[in-house]
Amino acid sequence: MTPIDALIHQFEYGRMRLLKTLSDIEALPVADELLHWRMPFGKGRAHIGWQMMHCAATLDRYLNVRILEKDPVDSHLVTNYAGGSNPDDQVRITPDQIRSALAATAPPFLSYFRALSEDRLSQKPHERADRTHVEIFHLLTWHEAHHQGQCHLAMNCFMAGR
Repeated sequence: MTPIDALIHQFEYGRMRLLKTLSDIEALPVADELLHWRMPFGKGRAHIGWQMMHCAATLDRYLNVRILEKDPVDSHLVTNYAGGSNPDDQVRITPDQIRSALAATAPPFLSYFRALSEDRLSQKPHERADRTHVEIFHLLTWHEAHHQGQCHLAMNCFMAGR
């Protein structure tokens, strides 16, 4: 297994866990309420649906804006769910929308890294980038696992309060 294959495998494992959490939520009779529930403590906490869409938006923005120096592919997704945006409780996000956004943003991100030669992993994508390719990959893999953990914790807290 090459270093790039190992990185991709780790990302795909984390993505599988995020999708499992979504499937677990979707199977509940209170799925819509749970997807849009905010933890009652701490100001400005995002609901589960927003966090999952945030994972998709982050991949779009990081790949297209920060690595390729282009516009995001889905500007609506990035505007509404990337870092710095505010969750809108009036917008109802469905499991299908979440699954679709996650499915649309991961393949281009992974394809970019699959096409890299191993010697480029330790290099920045361009001189203005603040991280090397491997640092970017580690950051985004951690980022998604971090939000999956938040989603799972929120789900457990919600269910404990029922």
